Amino acid sequence: MSSTLVVHHLRVSQSETIVWLCEELGVAYDLKCYDREQTLLAPDVYKALSPLKTAPVIEDVDTYQPNPEHIKLAESQACVEWISRKYGQGRLINKPWDAHWKEWLFWWHFTHGSLQPALQMKLLTAALPKDHPGAKVADSRIEHYLQLIDERLGKSQYLVGDDFTAADLIMVFPLTTMRAFIPMDLSAYSNILRYLKEIGERPAYQRTFEKAETKLKPMLNANPPSLFSM
Repeated sequence: MSSTLVVHHLRVSQSETIVWLCEELGVAYDLKCYDREQTLLAPDVYKALSPLKTAPVIEDVDTYQPNPEHIKLAESQACVEWISRKYGQGRLINKPWDAHWKEWLFWWHFTHGSLQPALQMKLLTAALPKDHPGAKVADSRIEHYLQLIDERLGKSQYLVGDDFTAADLIMVFPLTTMRAFIPMDLSAYSNILRYLKEIGERPAYQRTFEKAETKLKPMLNANPPSLFSM
């Protein structure tokens, strides 16, 4: 397959979301995969792709301008919007006139604005005693956010009604693969577990792991094994 769209995927990272998006939309793309170093960091060749030095990164041709130019784009939500708008006629990105617009806007930003920062705080405080103020704040926020997600999923099949959207695409990584770094028990959250089971049954999600994560099984269970020590 040859395409102007290239997805640079760092294995065991949130760039899996971009591969998954392409599979959901049926978009033609070239996939380049990179393994982590023994330090668990991205290799230098991946860091060189973007000033952020993090995943994901995509390459494409900007045909919106009078003089098309080659671009590289980072940040998960930016990559999702770019691909959806350019190749998917805006599918999975809700519009202001759509039903549940307000709810979609909230959940679209919730993952990176609230949940993942709390998980990263947990990672940074992992070596501290459990009664350390920083560790307690991280645990409290994560528990609160998981309760919010679980309550929401008790009211609808997906985060925004019964339609799968980009808000779900962004949400799944911290509830699954990110637990390779940050163990998180979901046993108390039956609605989240139902949601993850149904996500795992989506053909596009299955193809994502077949193509991009050949050595990693989807972490959809309540308490999957941690791959990496913190």
